[in-house]
Amino acid sequence: MILLFFLINYTIADIDVEAKWTDSQLILEASGLKIGNEFRSTDIKKAINNLTRLKLFNFITIDTSIVSDGIFFKIKVEEAPFLKSAPKFKGNEKVKNKTIKNKIDLRIGQVITNKLIFESKNKIRELYKEKSFYYTTVEDSSVIDSMNKIDLSFIIKEGVEPRIGKINIEGNTAFSDANIKKLMQNKPKAFLRGGKLDEKKLKEDVEKIRAFYKEKGYLDIRVDEPVIEVEDNKFIITISIQENQKYYVGDISFNGNTIFGTQKLEKMLVLSNGDVYNLSKMEESHQNIGAAYADEGYIYVSIIPNESVEDSIIDIEYVINESAPANINRVIITGNLNTRENVIRREIVTTPGEKFRRSDVIRSMREIFNLGFFEDIIPQTGIPDDSGNIDLIYQIKEKENVASIGGGISFSALDKLTGYFELSHPNMFGKGQRLYTKFELGGRLTNFQIGFTEPWLFDTRTSAGIDLYYTNRYWDYYTKKDIGFASRISLPFHLDYTRLSYTLRTEQTQIYDISSDYTPPSSGYSLYDDTIPRWTVSNSFALIRDSRDFIFNPSSGSYIAVRTEIAKKFLFANIDYNRLTLEARTYFPVFWKFVLMGRMKAGIVTSVDEVPLYKRFYAGGIGENGVRGYSDRSLSPKLDGRAIGGDAIFINNIELKLKFSQSLAFLLFYDAGNTFSSYKDINLHNLYRGLGAGVRIEVPMMGVLGFDIGYGFDRERPGFEPHFQINPFGIF
Repeated sequence: MILLFFLINYTIADIDVEAKWTDSQLILEASGLKIGNEFRSTDIKKAINNLTRLKLFNFITIDTSIVSDGIFFKIKVEEAPFLKSAPKFKGNEKVKNKTIKNKIDLRIGQVITNKLIFESKNKIRELYKEKSFYYTTVEDSSVIDSMNKIDLSFIIKEGVEPRIGKINIEGNTAFSDANIKKLMQNKPKAFLRGGKLDEKKLKEDVEKIRAFYKEKGYLDIRVDEPVIEVEDNKFIITISIQENQKYYVGDISFNGNTIFGTQKLEKMLVLSNGDVYNLSKMEESHQNIGAAYADEGYIYVSIIPNESVEDSIIDIEYVINESAPANINRVIITGNLNTRENVIRREIVTTPGEKFRRSDVIRSMREIFNLGFFEDIIPQTGIPDDSGNIDLIYQIKEKENVASIGGGISFSALDKLTGYFELSHPNMFGKGQRLYTKFELGGRLTNFQIGFTEPWLFDTRTSAGIDLYYTNRYWDYYTKKDIGFASRISLPFHLDYTRLSYTLRTEQTQIYDISSDYTPPSSGYSLYDDTIPRWTVSNSFALIRDSRDFIFNPSSGSYIAVRTEIAKKFLFANIDYNRLTLEARTYFPVFWKFVLMGRMKAGIVTSVDEVPLYKRFYAGGIGENGVRGYSDRSLSPKLDGRAIGGDAIFINNIELKLKFSQSLAFLLFYDAGNTFSSYKDINLHNLYRGLGAGVRIEVPMMGVLGFDIGYGFDRERPGFEPHFQINPFGIF
């Protein structure tokens, strides 16, 4: 009979639908069965699958009966109910209702099938497992009313929340358990450590162990998947290791190299004969060779390290296919919406027609970044032409709100309460010109400044600028008023990264409101000498070499500056002094995002007569003569308890900076410095020391905000001193 069923051709004679709530026509059309169609053996299975996809039914059956050459179908369905109200949860104490609701995502009015309830229970168990609860059980309870609406509840029996009690390392002989456990993010519970198990991170831990062994020459290392057991509410994790053979580097040779000699290539390697084979150092060596070829335009070079193994020795032959060098067809700039293209192009050292050099691209990116108004620069290459030459594309992303504007009230130990307004723009009209203004008014300070800088005068690498200022400030026991004008010019020097600058400054100074208990010295300089306005005309020269990768927040490079300022008496000028300062900074990337900075500054000032108090050096606080942990200008020789400044200064700063991004950095610092009556009195054992931490944040429209807290070891009463600063030019 069954055989006849499949051998005889039948047609679908009739279809009956049995459903309580669902429209029969919907079920009929969704099934795909049609009266009059020829019956096929797969029709029943397809119809059930089609109806299942509706996600409306808990149970579906299709019965058939044969009459003559026709088949009668009867489709029976058991409709799933609709969710009447939000699901309820019972027994959950450690996990909030809202968290579980978001996980299962059941909505009022949704059709609730048995399959959906089953999946929801699994999701709840997964949620508890993600939160380190194990052996959690979930049951469901439901009530369906006469309108086929369901009230659904989940009864949760929360499992245990074990912590890592022990991590066992098995099979390791080359390295101790402690060395391996240091690599892991999962660690046993201890004081101030929760000991939660993160299975995702546990997989990462296994990969870290494998990578560690491979870096130590164990290329055949095998690390099994961790075995996790629960004993007395504690995880016992067992990691089995099979170390196998340790490998060493044998002979290293090169084949196919003509651009670079073998000896030069060998200097680029960080592995040599007899070293333990290290995969990361192999990759670093490969990158060094590739970078050297890219610097000479050979961007299509192929470098294949062929390795031959004998016992524990690996001989390496670098097979090099140098190909032909690539020249630059066009240099294309995209993404600059506000900045004129020539402002960017004049900083680029890659030139059409010349060889493509990786070092030139890096240098161009540095110069563009140091303009200060770009957030990101991505160099790209176009499709090579038939000769292998390429277009070089600089994809620019400009900073938003590059102008800095601020106003409000500030407070400092030096100037007390001060209202201020400032505006600066480093890219006026998209031409790269810098304009800044600042106005401050307070009980101890009145200050107005305005300045303008043209970075490319007459389309040359010569920059020029002017500054006007008026400052009226009360110092500890006198008030000093300055009105001045300065003109600046700077041009490239013969050395790379080096510029020579000259500044002509004309300034009128007047001292008044001298404290009544001020007693002038019997000989030498007296503040009363300057109660009549005096004029200074100074000529300043500076030779600066700046190879920092990013001047606003450096990670590498150095900064060296030699400055001299000469003021002589002639015509209306009646102040005489000579000032010489030397400053050096260097930046070292240490590891990850940490950068170490060391800085030294020394200076002397002399005069034919006596150096005025306001031309001397004062250390302490923040700024170019900053020693954090001490108040501003507090480190100075004193007379009758008053700071009178020094004719010599020495400052040393060390910073360890965690550079999260170009706009956020945290730092630890150690400062030491002091001022001295003369250069003959300089004593490096007589420096004031400060230690502390700080943060730098770049805020759009304001600049860089900085806050430091320093502990002064050599204060009369050792203690902390806070320092706050705003730098509108974005310098960290």
